[in-house]
Amino acid sequence: MSVLITGASRGIGRSIALNLADDHDIAVNYRNSSDAANEVVNVIQKDGGNAIAVQGDVRDPEDVDSMITEIIDEFGELDAVVNNAGIVEPDLTTEINDDQWNRVLDTNLTGAFYVTRAAIPYLEPDGDVIFISSIGGTGGTVDASYAASKAGLHGLTRSLAREYGDSGLQVNAIAPGPAETDMNSTIVGYLESIDFRGHENIDTHLPEYACQPEDVAHTVTYVLENNYIQGEIINVNGGMQFQ
Repeated sequence: MSVLITGASRGIGRSIALNLADDHDIAVNYRNSSDAANEVVNVIQKDGGNAIAVQGDVRDPEDVDSMITEIIDEFGELDAVVNNAGIVEPDLTTEINDDQWNRVLDTNLTGAFYVTRAAIPYLEPDGDVIFISSIGGTGGTVDASYAASKAGLHGLTRSLAREYGDSGLQVNAIAPGPAETDMNSTIVGYLESIDFRGHENIDTHLPEYACQPEDVAHTVTYVLENNYIQGEIINVNGGMQFQ
């Protein structure tokens, strides 16, 4: 079974790649971080797994098509896609310029659509699509572009599940809360810079405030191994969603 993980050179994507590598062929997508992507591939190969690094900007449909072709040429199949690539450029709504808005939406939402659209012919009839979303897609954040992009993933998840479910294709999303990643550090730094303390009042119902990337990776594995989950937004946030 082969799996494409976008944005897999670091953070949550890297953890997903490493966690799946024992049982799957892994395509580690990256846009610019070739050294980091190849390091993930090397770790997998040293442990006896099979992996390749595939360069491509998810915002570019031609890049996406080339990436899918490379994976098919290498592995002969594509069984699952984990849409993890994402960026954050936090700012006040009145300060977000058009380029910022478009970069975030194009990467987090449109890019995930491009990858899924290109992959579906290879994934049917019984493959998997997983979107890595965020609690911000449901509860919102003080960052309109990021929250809007993640909310869009939730709508995309359920629309595709309805459209393709009868064929056996499973489509789900995983929505982490704060995770110990560089991206989350950027978000928290921004919130502190504007003296916004609301995030400190949204507590978990577990001892830890932030999850680890591995927590998300284990959830991806669970979804891929379960044949009866469809159209779900699976929260991995310690209970933040029921504040």
